[in-house]
Order: sequence, then C-alpha cells, then structure tokens
Amino acid sequence: VEFHASKAVAPDGRTASLWTVRGPDGAWQVVNIATGDDETRYTAQGARALPGGIVFREPQIDAWYVQRGAKVLPLDEDAVRAVGRNGTSLTAYRARVAAAYGDKLPGSAYAGRGAAGGYGTPSPARAEEPPLTTASAAACAGVVLALSLPVVAARRRRRETAG
Repeated sequence: VEFHASKAVAPDGRTASLWTVRGPDGAWQVVNIATGDDETRYTAQGARALPGGIVFREPQIDAWYVQRGAKVLPLDEDAVRAVGRNGTSLTAYRARVAAAYGDKLPGSAYAGRGAAGGYGTPSPARAEEPPLTTASAAACAGVVLALSLPVVAARRRRRETAG
C-alpha cells in the first residue's frame, strides 16, 4: 500500500484527500493534500464492487480499478476503455500493462533516449580528480608561509645586530 487517503471537507464544501503514510517511527504523517475526493470516492466504490479488494490507479491514463484475487474491475470510464465494462483477469491486466509500458522502463531504449521522465541519459563518468586540488595547494602554501615567517624574522634580526 503506497498511502492511505482520508477525506477532508472545507467549510465552503470543497473536498480534499489527505494522503498519509507510516513514518520510520511508526507514526502516521500527512505527505500530500490532493484537491478533490478521487482517492476516497474510488475506495468506497471499490469496496462496494469487490469487498476487501485493493483500489489502485493507472496514472498514465487516469484509470481507477479495484482488484481482489484474480479479478480486476474498472471503477471509471478510463478503466472501462482499458479493460472493458466487466473487467479482466489479473493476468490479462498485467499483460496489458507490460505491453503498454514495458518498453518505457528504466534501462529500455526509451529511457536511454531520456524520454522516460526522470530517467535521462546517464552523465558521462567524471574524471578522477588529482589528489592535489587548488584548495589543498593553497592550504599547503599558507602553512609554508606561516612556518617561514619566524625564520625570516630571525635572519633579519641577526643581520640588523651584525651590521
């Protein structure tokens, strides 16, 4: 389960879905507030269609489904267009998704062209930096200068007293 959604209603009637997840400490945290009530509305609709099922969204086509066991049912018209009014089997749904999006996964030619949204072409390998950087060279020069000042001052005093 990616997140749990709760419905919030403003005094003027506007709705929002509060997305919550369990944090590392086990406490629930709000991670998103989405305008509208899609998440809670489709969850309720899915509970009526397949009690105990898992409601999920196919974001590429904005389709909502409910799945329980080997059955996947559509919850909106986008899903009906994808799997038909009576739904499909989980195996057939997986095959449809693999056919529709499998060539766009990380590592695919599609992703290699940088078209996969977030999986751009890899950056060229950075050349290994030499061990002596500008900063370390400046630091060494500063140490040498600081250590040599007393020697220069002592020589100057000797010349002044000898001369």
